[in-house]
Amino acid sequence: MKIKVPLAGLLVLMTSVSLITAAQQGTKAASPQTAHVQGHGCVKVGNVPGCYIVNDYKSHRKYNVFFGATKPEIDTGISFEGIAYGHRDPHCNQGQKVDVADWKPLAGECPQTQKQ
Repeated sequence: MKIKVPLAGLLVLMTSVSLITAAQQGTKAASPQTAHVQGHGCVKVGNVPGCYIVNDYKSHRKYNVFFGATKPEIDTGISFEGIAYGHRDPHCNQGQKVDVADWKPLAGECPQTQKQ
């Protein structure tokens, strides 16, 4: 009987630790997934005023891009780097949301439209 008492205590202790660990893991707030992205394409106006999109045809991705102080002109080819979020912006919902940290103009990235 002396052996059963310590084993029962050990079993209770292990169960308590397991329950506490499971409870702590369940209370963590879900943070949105982010990733560093690089892309290039042509800056276009989105469907919603104030929204800009870049179609990266080589990677087959569409981005809702958000710029800081300086913004490129519409129909300008750019290469960009920024932080992409794992969710779409509720306002500008045409592609993956990217907060652009750095961008550079690229010649020849946007097809020239012929004037009639």
